[in-house]
Amino acid sequence: MSPAVAPPSFPESLSAAIAARGVTLRELVDSLGARGHAVSLSTLSSWRTGRRRPDGAASREVVEALEDVLDLAPTTLSSLLGPSRRPGPRDTTPYSVGGEEGTAEALRALGMSDPHALVESSSHVVLDVDLTGRVTRLTARAAWLARTPGAHHAPYFVAVDTPAASSSSTAEAAVATPHAADGAIPALEPPTIRAVGGCTIGATHHRAETGLFAAELRLHRPLETNETVITEIELSGMLGGPDEPGWDLMVTRRQRVLALWVRFDPRRVPRTIHAITHDARGSARRRVAAIGPEAHLLQPGFGPGTAGLRWEW
Repeated sequence: MSPAVAPPSFPESLSAAIAARGVTLRELVDSLGARGHAVSLSTLSSWRTGRRRPDGAASREVVEALEDVLDLAPTTLSSLLGPSRRPGPRDTTPYSVGGEEGTAEALRALGMSDPHALVESSSHVVLDVDLTGRVTRLTARAAWLARTPGAHHAPYFVAVDTPAASSSSTAEAAVATPHAADGAIPALEPPTIRAVGGCTIGATHHRAETGLFAAELRLHRPLETNETVITEIELSGMLGGPDEPGWDLMVTRRQRVLALWVRFDPRRVPRTIHAITHDARGSARRRVAAIGPEAHLLQPGFGPGTAGLRWEW
C-alpha cells in the first residue's frame, strides 16, 4: 500500500499560487493595500516561508484578500490555517447599523451567538423606486460561505431613522442605507420581509423608537465548513421617504462582488446620478449614466467601506 500523501501546507500553497500568478511580493503588497488591507513585505515573506503563520482576525482577512488577488477559489488558503491560536472571545457584534448597542440587542433577540459562522462573500441589492421617489421594494441576493461546521442562520437588518439614514444589513456584509429627504418621518411599522429562496425567515426583532428591524435568515439545513449557499429575500413597506436622494451599501468585510441596481419608475427618472465610494483608499465620486430608467453600481473586490448611488430629481 502506498503511503498517504499529506495535503499541502499553507506556506506551500501560498508559494505555489504566487509562482503560478507570476507576481512579486511587492506587487501583492500594493494590490492588498488597494483593497484596504495594509500588510508589510516582511510579513508576506514570513508567511510564504513558514516562519510565521497568519493568526487573528485581521491577518485572516488578509489571507481571504490574497485568495482574491491570486485568483484562487474561496478558502483555498484560509482553510489551511486551522483554528486561531489567540486566546479570548471572538467579536460577535461586527455591525454598525442601529449602533453597537442596538445591534447587540438585536443579535441577542435573534439568538445569534456567532454571527461569524456564515460569511457573505458577495451581495447584490435591487431597489424599486416608485413615481413619488419612494423605495417600495428591496431584493437582496447573497452568496455565503460557512466558516464553522453547523452554520445554519444569519441576521438581516433594516433601520429607518429620522430624518437621516435607513439601512439594511446581512451578516458580515452589506448595509444598504437610503438617505432620507428632509422631513422624512420614522417608520413606526417594520417592513415586511419574505424569503424568496435559499432560506426561511425565523425570529424577528423591531425597535420602533430607533426604526431598527432585524430578521433571522434560516438555512434549509446546517452547512459543513467551507460549504456555500445562496439566499434571496425581499423587503417591502416603509423603506424610506418620498423623493429619496440615494442609497448606500456599507460593508464590514471584503466582498468579491458588491452590486447595487436601482430601477426607477419610467415616468420619473432622476436628472443626475452619481456613484460614491469610501474605503481605506479614500473617497471617490463619479457621474453615472442611467440606462433607460435604471442605474447600477458594480464594485468587485470591495470592502470594508461604503459604496452607493446618489441622485437628484
